[in-house]
Amino acid sequence: MRRMAVMMVAGMLVAAACAANAGVTTERADPITDPITETAPSTVPAPGLPATTSTQAPAMSVGRGSQPTDTGLADRLFPGLGAPAVDVVSYLVQLDVDVDAGSFDAVVDVVADVDTSVRLMALDAEGFTVDLVQIDGADAPFEQLGDELIIELPADSGRRVTATIAYSAAPDEAFSAVGLPAGWFQTDGGSYVLNEPDGARRWLPSNDHPSDKATWRFEITVPDGVTVSANGDLVQDGQRGEPWIWQMFEEMPTYLVHLVIGPYDVVDGGTLTSTDGDKIQLTHVVPAGEQAKFQRFISEISKQFDYFEERFGPYPLEDYGLAFVDSIPGLAMETQGRSQFSKFDFQTSGFGSEGEEINFLQQLLLAHELAHQWFGNAVSPATWSDIWLNESFATYAQYLWLDEIELVDLDSEMSELLLARQTGDVATGAPTVESMFGFESYDGGSVVVHALRREVGDEAFFTLLAGWIGLNTGTSQTSEAFISLAHDLTGIDLDEFFDSWLYAANLPAEFP
Repeated sequence: MRRMAVMMVAGMLVAAACAANAGVTTERADPITDPITETAPSTVPAPGLPATTSTQAPAMSVGRGSQPTDTGLADRLFPGLGAPAVDVVSYLVQLDVDVDAGSFDAVVDVVADVDTSVRLMALDAEGFTVDLVQIDGADAPFEQLGDELIIELPADSGRRVTATIAYSAAPDEAFSAVGLPAGWFQTDGGSYVLNEPDGARRWLPSNDHPSDKATWRFEITVPDGVTVSANGDLVQDGQRGEPWIWQMFEEMPTYLVHLVIGPYDVVDGGTLTSTDGDKIQLTHVVPAGEQAKFQRFISEISKQFDYFEERFGPYPLEDYGLAFVDSIPGLAMETQGRSQFSKFDFQTSGFGSEGEEINFLQQLLLAHELAHQWFGNAVSPATWSDIWLNESFATYAQYLWLDEIELVDLDSEMSELLLARQTGDVATGAPTVESMFGFESYDGGSVVVHALRREVGDEAFFTLLAGWIGLNTGTSQTSEAFISLAHDLTGIDLDEFFDSWLYAANLPAEFP
């Protein structure tokens, strides 16, 4: 997930931030030429208020109970996020962006299945004022209560509804309770978003929880000469007042949304062939006119890609790419299908210096975010307490790669990190809000993964990882589900192991 990378003298620590039906699949589409299956038109005018017979939605009064989880999923770390009765199917995000001001007018369609016993639909929405809400094209009463948008559903509405929300926003930079930036961030001539773990709600009304995956369509209007990058396939290159349109056919949660605006070039990187024969489209984003400066990092993808496929199974998504963004140095995020990095961490000493070696931090970041496409993106955490399924595995994968290219010795690195875990404060499998993107989830969590490998042996370990991805791609899963699969695929009783390693703050002194 998203992360801030910090150089340390004795080893590198990346403090990153980079539904339960298995086997969800999506049709693969050819960029630009394939028809769009969503109900939205392929081109739209700049967002404005939906057609309505009144100038203001009817007022409503919504009582709220005494518990903070009334409209949330009762996630142990973020109890107010998400909604128990709402399963979002798709988002259509239409923004008309004032690039200089960092503000926008928006119309967002949220297609969702809502439990028919519920007459109030809750979405996470904080820091902007909603002007109008419609349900299936008709004005709907709504109220904003704190960080929630509560919408009254018509008495005769069915299970599937389309909520159209019109609003304007000028998001301010913000920090999540975890201590990392989250939300919408202004740059010189553009902006970008960082949504993990709870930043999407600050600019987008949504079911802002990793358990709810949906498909996405972005229609973003910006001035001519400004580029927009978002997840998925580029359907329309915005020019002359027309929006940039990106379509994400694979389901993903809000925290993996990639949206970058500014002076960039979108680079067609061709395709890679996965071990299962699929063609993986590569699309990159680089500062305008500077592709040569970043090409050697782009060229590194194929080697890392092949290495991880050998260990984790076929690449589980439809596309990949690198986005080098005018963002905070040290920041990287595994936004789905196009990992996002700060361009400042990938500067070269000489323009187009192809022979210059990729340094330790750059190799680490590239490997970590690519590994996340398996661990975190293909299979996402069902709750934020399950964050180790993302970060501990991506961190272990980064060390596998660094060992492969002889920048670290894996066994020595794991031994040093195990020593650091002897007097831990928090168990990897039971993080606090303050620690979920800290040592115990990253380097300390990689120790747990290495211990599991030693406990079950290499063959069973890598069979387990490939099975985890192969069985669960397209879903969000719990730690308990991983443990259950580990029992089943290895045939080993691992209860004592996980109690001693995953759910203990102080770990054993030696690996199995």
